[in-house]
Amino acid sequence: MSAASGMSEPTTVSTGSTLRPYLRRKKSSLGETKVAVLGMEGVGKSALSVRFLTKRFIGEYDQSMETKYKCTTSIEGESIAFELLDTRSFNDDHGAREEVLRWADGFMLVYSVTSRKSYDILQDVRRKIEEAKKAAHAPVIVVGNKADLAHVRQVTQDEGQKLAAEFSCAFLEVSASEDVLKVIEAFHILCKEIIEFKRRSRTFLDRVFGLKKS
Repeated sequence: MSAASGMSEPTTVSTGSTLRPYLRRKKSSLGETKVAVLGMEGVGKSALSVRFLTKRFIGEYDQSMETKYKCTTSIEGESIAFELLDTRSFNDDHGAREEVLRWADGFMLVYSVTSRKSYDILQDVRRKIEEAKKAAHAPVIVVGNKADLAHVRQVTQDEGQKLAAEFSCAFLEVSASEDVLKVIEAFHILCKEIIEFKRRSRTFLDRVFGLKKS
């Protein structure tokens, strides 16, 4: 366990191109979060995921397989069971397939500050999330990775903030290779948003069903 984050050692739960077996599982509770990391290949989704889980930076990954990790982390003194799906892009879907979108509680939308295309495609990814969740809002954070490569930057920080404002979500620029604390912060922000979203949803349902009972 890391003393810095209070996180247990991650367990690799599954690899492959589908999450269909997991769709039959019960919905996660307030103390559980299921996060899918989405975005174009090459933006550093795996680097971010592994940096968060192990605090180590690894530059090269197998681009053909999806990996799902399971761990426990502590956020503001609360123990959270964390499931993290590091997605792969099949047929240029950027990981945003229906089974993935239905499975996850929240989404990290990643682009590289060195790639305008990776930034632009997040509009389509966001639209797919809204369609899958049948709601105008789902817990999301926009993350601009590779902030250390300023000399080849194609997307400004202001543009990242503008996109996040359009999505009504948080935004961070990070460097998976250089700043582990920022990477951890990004995942924790999303996790807290998921928990708050579940609490609001539960309160709303309790109110609706309470009124019906009365």
